[in-house]
Amino acid sequence: MTSAVKTFLVATNRHPAVSDQAYNRYLRYPANRPLEGALAENAAWSREWFRSHGRPWCIAVRAEGVVRERAAAQLPGAADWAVIAASAGREPEAEAAARYAAGEPDLYFFLDSYASAVVDALLDEACAALGGGKRMSPGHRDWPIEDNLVLLDSIRAAVPLLGPLDILSSGMLVPKKSQLAVCAIGDRM
Repeated sequence: MTSAVKTFLVATNRHPAVSDQAYNRYLRYPANRPLEGALAENAAWSREWFRSHGRPWCIAVRAEGVVRERAAAQLPGAADWAVIAASAGREPEAEAAARYAAGEPDLYFFLDSYASAVVDALLDEACAALGGGKRMSPGHRDWPIEDNLVLLDSIRAAVPLLGPLDILSSGMLVPKKSQLAVCAIGDRM
């Protein structure tokens, strides 16, 4: 492989498919139990609101340098690795906060949960599009969350971001419904 940075994937305003089972998991509801009544109405409202107003995005670049070393430590045995940034955007966070302030905590919770499911689906779709398998993010297992800065800096060095994404001193991302990950691509022979 060459040492040149390679952009694998760029997707803006990409609305991934979020299954009912995946959404239920973020709602902390049994995966195979259908939502009924007010729960179903809140879920439908969240999906429709996001479809109309959400601006999710995803970008993936080839892991290079120290990021490649850290990716190899977290996901050994791959032929290559991609660094992925995925975000539900600012819109759902702002709307969820407005719903909470308006005394509608259920709508806050449902939209917040749906935005989380969207980010997870974006990461899954990006890994699948790259022919990848496993993915890992800082903050999981023994990977320090502070490495979010390393991953974000590597993406920013390669390409412009497709939307707002910043990092707090704690390593948490803003907007909060965003995630950075590495994806293992191919097996070594």
